[in-house]
Amino acid sequence: MKNSFSFFVQRYFTSYLIAQRNYGSNTVSSYRDTFRLLLMYLSDCGCNNATIRLDKVDKNCILGFLDWLKKTRNNAVSTRNVRLAHLKSFYGYILAMAPEYADHCSTVINMPFSKTEKKPSECMSEDEVSHFLHSVDTDCNEGIRHLAILSLLYDSGCRVQELIDLNVSDILLKNCNRVYVKGKGNKYRMIPLLPDTCRILQQYIKINSLTDKEALFTNRQGQRLTRQGVRYIVKKYQGCVRQKYPDELTKKVSPHRLRSSKATHLVNAGVNIYNVRDFLGHASVVTTQVYLTTNPEVTRKAIEQVSAKTVPDSLQYYSPKEQEELMVFLDTLA
Repeated sequence: MKNSFSFFVQRYFTSYLIAQRNYGSNTVSSYRDTFRLLLMYLSDCGCNNATIRLDKVDKNCILGFLDWLKKTRNNAVSTRNVRLAHLKSFYGYILAMAPEYADHCSTVINMPFSKTEKKPSECMSEDEVSHFLHSVDTDCNEGIRHLAILSLLYDSGCRVQELIDLNVSDILLKNCNRVYVKGKGNKYRMIPLLPDTCRILQQYIKINSLTDKEALFTNRQGQRLTRQGVRYIVKKYQGCVRQKYPDELTKKVSPHRLRSSKATHLVNAGVNIYNVRDFLGHASVVTTQVYLTTNPEVTRKAIEQVSAKTVPDSLQYYSPKEQEELMVFLDTLA
């Protein structure tokens, strides 16, 4: 049935997301989860997912779905907005392919997103990162493996999925210290690595006798490391640091926080925002700009530096007599 919801969903995934847009597996999985949840909601409402018509999945239905995500699934505003964005994309595809549904699609496409409070990205200080990495015991092979994972995760600023997709051949350690990362949209980028990180990786690869065609990081079963596996390792050493330095790492450490911390440290060191954008693999510098405002101390120093060049000495605002009286006043404070 060409007016069935399932018909358009199947066409949307096969003809648009995969064939036309060439989205990666992680992005497709995210869209897939949105429609899975929507089908769960429709089933809870007593609908037959196999026969439901497209016109029944309208604005009111989607409003109910978003409310269900909030109350039943306890999803945050940001998560609900992602689900709505996926559905807007779906109805945008239908609008192009089946103009007879224009009015129906437009009501969904024009649905507003829920407002969210934009917070600056929280990051770890350089001392916290140092203590975190130094908490790893490298006297055993497992410790060297964990340090290789955590060091590369921070030094490259790569996403978790990018890390676990790496093969040994993606690491260049001889003539130039680089790692080739496959990011979103199946786009590759080359990231320079610090010598210390390279030495750790060399030791890890040598100890485990890894060849170029093998996955760089695997679990105990010999399979490619998973997202959950990386999070477990991060959580483990967060606990180690908190035992040794109780006042540090008060915020939860996650793989993404290591990435955002690296980005912030680069910006604080004066690296051009466009270089940081390319380093992180962002499609737009707008996404990267969040790291410009995470450290108020950097902002204060920048303001003071500009003011020193443009604002005249404040004493010039006072007459000689007022200056003398001011000095007398200041002497009384000693």
